[in-house]
Formats: sequence, structure tokens, C-alpha cells
Amino acid sequence: MAKWIPGAALFGLVCLMMLPAPGIWGVLIGGICALAIVVSAVMWVLDRMAGHIVNWREAANAKRLSAQRRRAVHAGSGMARKV
Repeated sequence: MAKWIPGAALFGLVCLMMLPAPGIWGVLIGGICALAIVVSAVMWVLDRMAGHIVNWREAANAKRLSAQRRRAVHAGSGMARKV
């Protein structure tokens, strides 16, 4: 969702508070503005959650792969071998 939509919706709600629209038009405009703000907030929360999940999975995969690539060192020989 575009980043300007919540700002435009907030501007619309502030305008309605200062210059009220008559009847159904005011309710319609206010409802659409409020809906745009709520939808953008929900999308923002879902985006943050998805980002955290992706970061968690990448960290888990990196940890698993690094555990597989450890090297065992023979005592005193100075040589390493893959485990």
C-alpha cells in the first residue's frame, strides 16, 4: 500500500472535523478515511510480522548450516578435517 494513503486519509478526517460535510456525504467520506487508516495500520503490522518471521528463519538456517560446517582438529597435529 502506498505510504501517502494514511496521510491523505488523516488529512481528510481533519478536514471533516473543521469543515463538516452535510448528511450522508460526511458519513461516507469519514468512513472511507477511517477505513483507509485502519487497513494501512493492519498492513503495516502484517508487514512487520512477516519481516520478523523471515529474519528468524534466515538466522535459524544460518545457525544450522554453521553447525554442519564445523571442523574437528586432531590434537597436536595442526591439521583440521571436516566433520
